[in-house]
Amino acid sequence: MANTTIRQLVAADVMQRDMVTVSPSNTLRDALALMTENHVTGLPVMDGKSRCIGLITASDVLGFEEEHAEDSPDKGMMQHFNNEIGRWESMPISAFGLEEFGDVRVEEVMSRELISVDRDTPLKEVGQKMLDGNVHRVLVMDERFSLYGIITSFDFVRVLAES
Repeated sequence: MANTTIRQLVAADVMQRDMVTVSPSNTLRDALALMTENHVTGLPVMDGKSRCIGLITASDVLGFEEEHAEDSPDKGMMQHFNNEIGRWESMPISAFGLEEFGDVRVEEVMSRELISVDRDTPLKEVGQKMLDGNVHRVLVMDERFSLYGIITSFDFVRVLAES
């Protein structure tokens, strides 16, 4: 990348190839443990045929918890930094938390609307797609849903710092 200008970079030049993924049959407890262990806030969801069929984020899990905690009589408030809007929010959370929802399967909460690019997509287009979709990560995959990598907003910071 040293001799390449930022304008010449494509998705394959900056994507992270070592990705932690999760299965649709894994539980929310499993997904959150993987996110915590690997210091990531989102995981591609892969089916048994190695196709990317979804994405689950910490925000998805918290949103699910918030939606369902309203039914619980024993709820309190929790502070959560919402990356999508860039500020702290208070959200109701049941006292049960993961005890109550930890066994819910990833496929029940994951997003199926994937924002993706090809490996040869210019970095400028990748950034525009992230802005248009108001997302912090884009999957790099082909039309057969084969996943090659992931690009996060942090990758843009890294590219800029290294240029």
